[in-house]
Amino acid sequence: MNFDATLITAVVTLIVLSVATAVLVIRYKRTHQAEIRQALIAKARKRGVASPEDLSNHDLALQIRAAKRQRKQDGKDLKTA
Repeated sequence: MNFDATLITAVVTLIVLSVATAVLVIRYKRTHQAEIRQALIAKARKRGVASPEDLSNHDLALQIRAAKRQRKQDGKDLKTA
């Protein structure tokens, strides 16, 4: 009986914490969207991603990751050649 109460309390606590975290992340993204966008545009220009103004934040982040991965792969190709 005592173990069951502890387990239920732990599960409820985890659920509450995960919901609270999700709400805080969503609220942060809404309030700081301009700063996030500016940082993404700066990273895109650094990585050479073309026309970042046309892309959404999510798509821009994906393009930046792909460019970073490609640059890393190009560096490995030069080392092996």
